[in-house]
Amino acid sequence: MAKKLEIFIQSIYVDAWNPIVEGPFIPIKEVNGELVPIEWDDMKDDGERKVPHDQKAKSILTSSLSSD
Repeated sequence: MAKKLEIFIQSIYVDAWNPIVEGPFIPIKEVNGELVPIEWDDMKDDGERKVPHDQKAKSILTSSLSSD
């Protein structure tokens, strides 16, 4: 069943599978020895590219679920 779900989601958007399996990408940085989230304005290119994959994965999952 999991493989069918993976194929279905990847057929819609191939980069959406990793956030589903690994969890959302949360950009963090170390400040005074403490890990804190990076604000959108401070995010580097790498983080900006990963965040839309999380959003697309959430959209696919919620759209695919039926209220029936």
